[in-house]
Amino acid sequence: MPEEQKNILRARCEDIGMFLRFLFWLTAALLAVRAVYGIWLAFQPADWLIWHFSLSVDWTGQADWQGAVRLASMLSFWWHTLIWLPILGILWYCRRIFWGIDQEGTPFLPENTRAVRSIGVLVMLMSILRGDALRGLYRSCGLAVTQQETLVRDGVQLVAGSGDGSLVNMTYILLGAVIICLSYVFAYGAHLQQESDETL
Repeated sequence: MPEEQKNILRARCEDIGMFLRFLFWLTAALLAVRAVYGIWLAFQPADWLIWHFSLSVDWTGQADWQGAVRLASMLSFWWHTLIWLPILGILWYCRRIFWGIDQEGTPFLPENTRAVRSIGVLVMLMSILRGDALRGLYRSCGLAVTQQETLVRDGVQLVAGSGDGSLVNMTYILLGAVIICLSYVFAYGAHLQQESDETL
């Protein structure tokens, strides 16, 4: 690639990389604030949690209802927080890709291949977090009796994209598989780039 084209590519990637760095640190800061907020929520009374999460609880006469409400609320809150961790990882790898392009002037680098593959794995991980696994987690924690079905349903609906009936979200599985396949294209491009550099 001519040096002039490399400079144009570097300039564009520098701008995109700067924007991705901003998004990464903004997301990290919001997750930190959310974590502190979640710890604070854990110490709030069950009545307040019902109001805060708009839970349709009509069986508060039972002896264990307060613990069940707190458990359902915290599972929903922290599950939704977990969803953002793969997104944070994807932003991290994207910024590394564009940083590498800015430094070397080409996208076909071995480290970019690994970064694209890691993005694919993280997207596939999101298929579990965006699937119906949360309902199974509720069940395993004992929230399966008839009187608690409404609480389970409300808790699952707090997490956007969950509760669709399947354990994993197949859309994310397929998207992750496509990205992993794309990483092999990057690997082949990196091999060709290395051969070209050795020839020159």
